[in-house]
Amino acid sequence: MSVQVKVPAVGESISEVTIAKWLKNEGVHVEQDEIICELESDKATFELPAETAGTLKIIAKEGDTIAVGDVICEISGNGEAKAAPAKAEQPAAAKNEAASAQTSAPAAHN
Repeated sequence: MSVQVKVPAVGESISEVTIAKWLKNEGVHVEQDEIICELESDKATFELPAETAGTLKIIAKEGDTIAVGDVICEISGNGEAKAAPAKAEQPAAAKNEAASAQTSAPAAHN
């Protein structure tokens, strides 16, 4: 599942912000509430936290001016997608080990 992170409304008179600096790189795992970027308006600079844990996909680049409410990045998954393949591989590995043990067991008795 993917969550779109939008520019929050930070004040009544602020209609757009500039992405001053991404603090996290695309493709990295971020935790919920971890600061992912700094946004600037004509009146203030503020930090934007991740709304959920997952993998960061940057949509807007540093220096881009974005309207309040526009999407600047997406955070996908919460680590479950990475854990699922590992769990699926474990039974397959166990079957391979069992097959190897059965194959070598008769040879050991000869």
